[in-house]
Amino acid sequence: MNLFDANEAERRKRIGMMLAADGKVHLLDSARGFAAAIATVKGEVTSDDVAAIMAVNGLDYAELGNAAGSVFDGRFAWTGRVVPSARPSSHGRLIRVWSLA
Repeated sequence: MNLFDANEAERRKRIGMMLAADGKVHLLDSARGFAAAIATVKGEVTSDDVAAIMAVNGLDYAELGNAAGSVFDGRFAWTGRVVPSARPSSHGRLIRVWSLA
């Protein structure tokens, strides 16, 4: 068994993301749509931005759970920048800044 196998790691990542998104497809689609809209207007977007617009629209970003890791799909590209999250539940952890690919 090879402890370091990038292909196997990527395969397991895809499976995990699909399992996390199961049952949350509509909420995930909404989050992705909001993310794309924000990135179109501002040029970039973070998970904090998505959480804020979801809240304004009566949706709870936290309900995504682990599926939140799938919001920024292939339509987005990481800018290489990170910023501290302003959401108290995130404890100031660093979050990625994304743009549309």
